Amino acid sequence: MNNYLKKQLLKTSKILSVVCVFLGLSQMTMAQSGYYALTFDDGPTSNTTTLLNVLNNTGVKATFFIWGNRVASNPAAIQAIAAAGHKIANHSYTHQHMLTWTYQQVYNDLQQAQVAIQNAGGGTPTLFRPPYGETNSTIISAATALGLTTVTWNLDTQDWNGASTPAIVSAANNAQNGTIFLMHDGYTTTNQAVPTIVANLKNKGLTPGAINNSGQVVAWSGSGSGSSSSTSSGNKTIVVRARGVVGGESISLKVNNTTVQTWALTTTMSDYTATTALSGGTIVQYTNDSGSRDVQIDYISVNGSVRQAEAQSTNTGVYRNGACGGGSGGSEWLNCNGYIGFGNI
Repeated sequence: MNNYLKKQLLKTSKILSVVCVFLGLSQMTMAQSGYYALTFDDGPTSNTTTLLNVLNNTGVKATFFIWGNRVASNPAAIQAIAAAGHKIANHSYTHQHMLTWTYQQVYNDLQQAQVAIQNAGGGTPTLFRPPYGETNSTIISAATALGLTTVTWNLDTQDWNGASTPAIVSAANNAQNGTIFLMHDGYTTTNQAVPTIVANLKNKGLTPGAINNSGQVVAWSGSGSGSSSSTSSGNKTIVVRARGVVGGESISLKVNNTTVQTWALTTTMSDYTATTALSGGTIVQYTNDSGSRDVQIDYISVNGSVRQAEAQSTNTGVYRNGACGGGSGGSEWLNCNGYIGFGNI
């Protein structure tokens, strides 16, 4: 090919690229414009097997927000959801209005759901959807303490409100990149709508995705099962519940001798959250003892599994018998620079 033809082809290619960008038709955009998340609340139900068959036949994965006190009567459904590679999440145990509940009431309810799901073979959920989408700082704080990210939705299909299959499909057509659907396990209309929803959104360049531990919709990774004790990337969500006596006390979370995160404490017992893919010995270390500063560590939770500080055998910062630490445990307090060891993660 001579130089003149090469130059002409190059000019033509540049012009086409400009036109595609102007029209929003770049190759990436034409191929795929984003991800959405299909989510189903209130299972397991007598419909769960049918819904799983629909999803399998359609070739998609979804997130199931599980109603905890329904698990005991149908543990096989939880195992089937997990085996099919779907994500299992927490939808509370009693499915009550929680806005007026205390922190401990919310915590106990969500923890009961976590245990029910774990005992049924569904892994440890990392996502929580509050019943009725009702949330406040108390609910979020309790969920966070259990290693749960609170997730609601931004597209309500109204299947719970008697919407017909065509109406559900029509509502779904409003999906965009990052949309999280509200749907339910238990409606024939929803089962019938799913294949059409997926086909319609595929034509718009949208692909079913997963909700990660930050509450964002992303591509499915591996089998798509996000309900194990860690995420598909190996990440663990660690919550340290702590306070200082005067404020400004500094603590560090360390895993395998590596600092994951450092926080300055307030005098209010609060949750401090970090995410890491590290494994190994885990400690919370107090680093700036001075004057009347002291630190109280209530517990840490690793993907929702709580480890109480006073139950640990190593505490090198508690003041006892006229001296600091010495490796003695059984205390929530760090009076001197030192650490509480929480075992391996």
